[in-house]
Amino acid sequence: MKHLLLALCTLTMVLNACKSTESMVGIQPKFGSISLPAKGELRLWQNTNHPAFTITLTNEATNQSCELYIVNKLGNEKWINPSLMPRKSITLTISKNGHLFFKNFNPNSLKINYKIKE
Repeated sequence: MKHLLLALCTLTMVLNACKSTESMVGIQPKFGSISLPAKGELRLWQNTNHPAFTITLTNEATNQSCELYIVNKLGNEKWINPSLMPRKSITLTISKNGHLFFKNFNPNSLKINYKIKE
């Protein structure tokens, strides 16, 4: 009986651990770069189930910026003001099942570096 109770406790802990780590599976990799098309838009993590998380975005361009929006699971967009300015970083929290929406009004593509806080 003691072994059965211990096995059930262990199984419960393993299942809970799998649930918590599995939820961020769609948010991979945890760091990297994003290329925004010239005069284009990009949505990251749309229609992905995930918990809330924090992300830091860095724009290393010398003269190009882009607009950022955080979109919640209902589709409501919140404009980030100021958005991602040249040679600046910004840290944002994306709500559960929300996503990021980028707008690049520049005639050139734009590279944005990101890192998700663990």
